[in-house]
Amino acid sequence: MSLNQIKIPLLEAAKWVSVILLLVFMFFQLSSLRTSSTDFDTMKEAVLASADLTPMVEADAQSLKRLYGLDGNDFEGVMLYYPTTNMGAEEILLVKLTATSQQEAVKTAMETRIANQMNSFDGYGITQYEMLEKAVVEVQGNYLLMVVAENPAPVRQAFLDAL
Repeated sequence: MSLNQIKIPLLEAAKWVSVILLLVFMFFQLSSLRTSSTDFDTMKEAVLASADLTPMVEADAQSLKRLYGLDGNDFEGVMLYYPTTNMGAEEILLVKLTATSQQEAVKTAMETRIANQMNSFDGYGITQYEMLEKAVVEVQGNYLLMVVAENPAPVRQAFLDAL
């Protein structure tokens, strides 16, 4: 078998892999732009019903600005629960966007908050650090959810179900 005979099947395979990867990428891009008609109060209720709020307290607009650099007035709805003590890491942030163009800024703010918290707990807050490692950031069209908890899966599922 010559080198040219090997190159042709490899190029053909690479072409198909590229097409498949492009289709997968397009699917995820388009799905993140679909908006939900679920009103914010219904979504908030679903998320809160599935969460253990014991180690958290509801935040005000100043806390949202301080912790995330976000102005709640820029969005259709915002709900933030954060730790009652400095030694807690549990946190839930739910945001309903006014436009999907806000997705990246909010997602970045959520990821930055998680990274900052991980830096704070690195080396001494083992339980908190582990929670932050398995934190969920979910982007679904005009809704974003961030959950830091022992078990974030039920909150994430309630969010997805309410969409």
